[in-house]
Formats: sequence, structure tokens, C-alpha cells
Amino acid sequence: MKFFGINLAQMLLRYYAMMLVVIVAGFIGQWWLALLAFPIFIGTMMGLSFKKDDKAPQKGKIIRLEDSTTLKKAM
Repeated sequence: MKFFGINLAQMLLRYYAMMLVVIVAGFIGQWWLALLAFPIFIGTMMGLSFKKDDKAPQKGKIIRLEDSTTLKKAM
């Protein structure tokens, strides 16, 4: 979960989803269902992204090259 990780298109889609929840709750007369729009609203305002992080730690051996005299002697 990452904060402020969504773009404008995703923000608009979440806004429309929130409004859909409120409108459906109003039409069926169950206003308590409109409370389900609150988590959508908070998630949109905070820009929550539920995508997997691409910066996952890589497994394997990492060799760091340094500019030192031992490397110059080896060449």
C-alpha cells in the first residue's frame, strides 16, 4: 500500500464509485449503506495505491566494483 500513488484517472474512477454507492443507497432507502462510501472517499483523498511495489529486493549475489588500487593491479 502506497500513499499518493494514483493518477487523476484512478482518482476520478474512485470518485464515481463513491457517488454510485451513495446514489444506490439513496434509491433503495438504506442510508446506512452510504457509510460504505466513506472508506472510498478516504482512500481517494490519500491516494492509496494497492499495486505491488516494483522495488522489491532482488535475490542473488551483488558484486560492487570500486575504483581502488587492488582492482587496477588485477587488470
